[in-house]
Amino acid sequence: MDIFSKGAIVQPRQLRRLNGKTVVFEGGEEGRIAYPLVIIKRGKEFEHVSLRNHRVFNEILKVRSGKVIIAERVNQKSPLYSTGKGVNHVKDGVSYWRKKNK
Repeated sequence: MDIFSKGAIVQPRQLRRLNGKTVVFEGGEEGRIAYPLVIIKRGKEFEHVSLRNHRVFNEILKVRSGKVIIAERVNQKSPLYSTGKGVNHVKDGVSYWRKKNK
């Protein structure tokens, strides 16, 4: 299972696909993913925390893209589950090594 499936458990390495999305932490703080970091704005300063740190990953409550929730935790102890919304598969016909025939 991957982050496109509803109910899949999201691993820290899978957040690479979610660059630029908003992360909500347990304390209510919000940050943006710039893998392998999350950039959090506190007042006028920016703080960087690593997503590879297991403690930081466990504090993530939700991952959002605008108003759409991509992944969330049911409670503090549960894993981060994907909702199956907000992340698109690779578009058809896109290839980096072969041109599309018209």
